[in-house]
Amino acid sequence: MASETCPKCNHAMDDGRLSVTGGESATYVSDKQTGMMRQATRIQRARACTHCGYLELYLDTAELKKRIG
Repeated sequence: MASETCPKCNHAMDDGRLSVTGGESATYVSDKQTGMMRQATRIQRARACTHCGYLELYLDTAELKKRIG
């Protein structure tokens, strides 16, 4: 994916990952989940534009689909 360009400004994107202070994984929780036991899906990959700062985050879609039904 390193050769792909930013969808906003068409410059180069840099592959990486999201880092959260304290060693915890960055996660996503869908608003479609209900109840007290909502399960977070870990964000696995990130991409940032080297020109405008646009940021994309990616997670395991199969894991998310299990959580939201």
